[in-house]
Amino acid sequence: MTVPAPRPALRSPTSLETLLKERVGLLIGPELSAIETEIAREIDSPVELIREMGECIAGAGGKRLRPILLLMAGRLAGYSGPRAVHLGCVVELLHTATLIHDDVVDQAPLRRGRPSANARWGDDASVLVGDHLYSKSFALMVRDGDPAVLDTLAHATVSMTEAEVFQLERKRTGTTTEADYLRIITQKTASFISACCRIGALLARADGARLEALTRYGLDIGIAFQLADDSLDFVADEARLGKAIGADLKEGKRTLPLIAALERAAPAERQRIQVVLTSRAPLPAEVEEIRRLVVKYEGVDYALQRAQAYAQTAKEDLGPFEDCEDKETLALIADFVVGRDR
Repeated sequence: MTVPAPRPALRSPTSLETLLKERVGLLIGPELSAIETEIAREIDSPVELIREMGECIAGAGGKRLRPILLLMAGRLAGYSGPRAVHLGCVVELLHTATLIHDDVVDQAPLRRGRPSANARWGDDASVLVGDHLYSKSFALMVRDGDPAVLDTLAHATVSMTEAEVFQLERKRTGTTTEADYLRIITQKTASFISACCRIGALLARADGARLEALTRYGLDIGIAFQLADDSLDFVADEARLGKAIGADLKEGKRTLPLIAALERAAPAERQRIQVVLTSRAPLPAEVEEIRRLVVKYEGVDYALQRAQAYAQTAKEDLGPFEDCEDKETLALIADFVVGRDR
């Protein structure tokens, strides 16, 4: 009897990321390559600016987390076919459109380590090309012709845009509670990731229990992902993160690490944080001062603990499915979104 080789120990973000990349490449590598080809085809345009910006932004790569989750959810539920590739392209184009619009609203200078679209081409071109990618993605959905898929993504995009406006409203009032923050990231990030997982289940025509299990998994993964991402804004290496450290602070955003630190800080420190956050152009030294206070009061630790709890719940959401390599890979993704260092 042959004893199987032990799996690599998940002792660091790097080893976890390597293991996950190997597993994803083995299971859905050809489909991901096909999605890249389709993205390149769909961002091509006779309008030079659309083509140039599309190639720079959508073609810049990234984690491709949403297409990966769609493909893996479909596999776990029993589907493997061309529609998953087509819809994987749809969700990545839609995601790219949201990133462009986010960067315009936030006036972000960087995206994935490069100048953002608005920094390079201006707000007007960025908004228009973002609109074009939104329109393109919905045209592709109509071509797919599945009302359930269209309904799923339509609801997700409405939720995302509502959350964007609510976040802006909270920013203007200068107050964001933990409940407000969780509402924002649930609607803005998690609802779309949940939609991607639900689409995979819809492609497989999964029964009600399995459909809802993958939908919940996506929601919990999405919340965990954003909690971890917002924590990285305070502690990550800027070159690896691909955006300026303290970017959320500069934009006056109140994410969970900051909210937790505000609750624990001394009154004078709390007042100082509020003054910097309401400043139109905080100095780098002021941003660093607040960042250090967030670390001092363990705001990052608190947010990461919450992220780990959501990731654990996501793995438990997969209970209706039998143990298999696809299920294990989705569990690895849950570990990765909270264990990554960028």
